[in-house]
Amino acid sequence: MHTFTVEKTLEAPLDKVWAVVSDFANLDWFGGAERVEAVGEGVGQVRRIFMPGMDAPVEEKLLARDAQRHCVEYAVLEGGMNVMRDYRVAASLSDNGAGGTLARWEAAFSGVSVEGVDPQDMIDVMQGTYDGMLDAIAIEALKR
Repeated sequence: MHTFTVEKTLEAPLDKVWAVVSDFANLDWFGGAERVEAVGEGVGQVRRIFMPGMDAPVEEKLLARDAQRHCVEYAVLEGGMNVMRDYRVAASLSDNGAGGTLARWEAAFSGVSVEGVDPQDMIDVMQGTYDGMLDAIAIEALKR
């Protein structure tokens, strides 16, 4: 199993960051998404993320959402643009005690489905993606 974590302190209040993160199918704030289609509602919902220059969407399924603990879990479904197998993400938020939010994205996958793709390369790409995404979440949270 390959695992990685991205953790960042966001200069935005927990309730506002949670409002962004918990709205699973709304990625209007994420520049990497051209459009998002939602299939279903609540836990079990799938968001199809269409990105510029990609033929197929990335599909992510909401597995759990806990408003009291400020966490969501989702699976990135295999196929389309996802080459990682059994890819799961647990995202959690907590108050940092200084008016900001500690955001932690923990991810795991069992391997890759494309020969010649190194798992560490995928980790590097996703760490950079999540780091930028967390910056965008903080900006969006401050607008709310």
